[in-house]
Amino acid sequence: MAVDGTLLRSVLSQWPSGVAVVTTMVTEPDGARRPHGMTASSFSSVSLDPPLVSVCLGNHLPTRLMIEQAGVFALSFLGKDQAEIGRRFAGARPGEDRFAGLDWLTGETGCPMLAEATGRLDCTVEHAYPGGDHTIFVGRVVGAAVPRITAPLLFHSRAWGQLADPLPEEITMTVLDGPVTQQAHTLLVRDPGDVAQVAAAAAHAPVLAYVADAFSPTREADVLAAIDALAGLPGVTLGCAESSPASPLQVRRVLQDAVVRARPAPVHVRLLAHHGLGLVNALVAMKSGVHRFDTVLDPGSGGLPAQDLLLLARQLGVACAPLPGLGSLT
Repeated sequence: MAVDGTLLRSVLSQWPSGVAVVTTMVTEPDGARRPHGMTASSFSSVSLDPPLVSVCLGNHLPTRLMIEQAGVFALSFLGKDQAEIGRRFAGARPGEDRFAGLDWLTGETGCPMLAEATGRLDCTVEHAYPGGDHTIFVGRVVGAAVPRITAPLLFHSRAWGQLADPLPEEITMTVLDGPVTQQAHTLLVRDPGDVAQVAAAAAHAPVLAYVADAFSPTREADVLAAIDALAGLPGVTLGCAESSPASPLQVRRVLQDAVVRARPAPVHVRLLAHHGLGLVNALVAMKSGVHRFDTVLDPGSGGLPAQDLLLLARQLGVACAPLPGLGSLT
């Protein structure tokens, strides 16, 4: 029995996917070439050797015919902050120049690619297979790049979205004003210019490098640049320190990117209590992939109280590793 098309579309919409802008070049009758592009979510890797990927396009779409004629296409993967670009290339505003006002690079094939994409693939068409009301284009990758690292833009149930990160199974707390335990040497970093000092110190002993004022909206670019510079340095563990009260939205913005850029290494977080907002930010940090926190025993110090974070973890069903020298906090 045939499956109803409306039902099938509804079922398939429950499968989340990333979003890419697929572009190609069109040759006009006068010989002039112009770019064309659209969003696509039906992308897949095919092979590493040779390097092949695929994208499926509806046979009714002009882009399908253009790629077939041009024999080339490029893919630009979109990040969580690029939903507006996704909507633009999905045709949300008919008649608008989709390419205007964005930074583009030209690949080896001549296809345009977004400069600020999270990933870029430049391809020649290797095969074009019929797939019902779609055409399956298999492309040979002739150029690839990862321009920046951030969380992906998702398409699910016919809506744009982001990853809903699960809570960690366990968190680890360091108590700053507790009994002295052996810890890595701690250094504060404000921008990439401080990285040389950190690298020099790490040559002699392990270093925990905290990016200071990490959640200030005006410092986001410097903070992420510092994290990029520190990530992967031998003997260096990364941390983000809150210097002035930060909004949960900004904590989320920074940590979502910081955790991805630092992987597989963990990111430590030092938060302020700030009349209970620190616990909200701690929950946001956990949802962003953080599981190592600096805390304090003395609430008057302004830091995140260890007992409060422990209670929050218990309420959320998140285990907390034993605290060296303190036993169990109740």
